[in-house]
Parts: sequence; structure tokens; C-alpha cells
Amino acid sequence: MFYIDCTPLPLEDMYQLNKSIIIEGVLIPESFKWNGASIPPMLWAILGSPFSPKLMVPSLVHDYLYIHGKILGFTRKQADKLFRKLLLANGVPEEDAETIYLGVRVGGKPHFNYA
Repeated sequence: MFYIDCTPLPLEDMYQLNKSIIIEGVLIPESFKWNGASIPPMLWAILGSPFSPKLMVPSLVHDYLYIHGKILGFTRKQADKLFRKLLLANGVPEEDAETIYLGVRVGGKPHFNYA
């Protein structure tokens, strides 16, 4: 399981990275803020809450790539596939990782236009 140094920002409903990290060749700088995994509340009991430890790093990388991926040479599909890979590496059961992956493929909204 991947671990990161981050601080909750309850008034913003986000977390902030305290130390830069490199995961799968992606450098995410300290102070980057993200809102955890975008899982509908009705599925939290099954898949985990947005800030579940198993979802934190995958959602961090995914959110970062949804903002900066185009500059880094990632397509939306590549960002989503890396998200799935990190879910599995972080101990999310395969069927849950596939469900979450399909959710981002259908409903993911990058902050810029992917190619």
C-alpha cells in the first residue's frame, strides 16, 4: 500500500499534500489539493468513502492527471487506467477497482480537454 503525507482541510472538504511525491513517474508537488475519490455516497459502504486509505493515493494521482495530464503527455484513458492500476496496488479488490474504474470512464470530468 502507498502512503502519503497529507493534511485534511475540513473547511474545504479536501486534503493537501505536505511533501512532493513521485508515483509511476508522475511528480506531484507539495501543496497540491484534491478531494479524494468521487464515489457517490450511496456506494461508500460498499466501495469506501472518498478519503478511505486505499483510495487516497489513487485518487491523488488521478485528480492530478485530470488537471495536468495533457501537459505531461497522458490521455484521459491513460489516467483512468493508471487509477485502476493504483487501486489494485493499494489493496482494493479487483471487482471494486473495476467498478470504480468504470465509474470514472463514464462519469469522470477532466479539468481540461484530453486528446
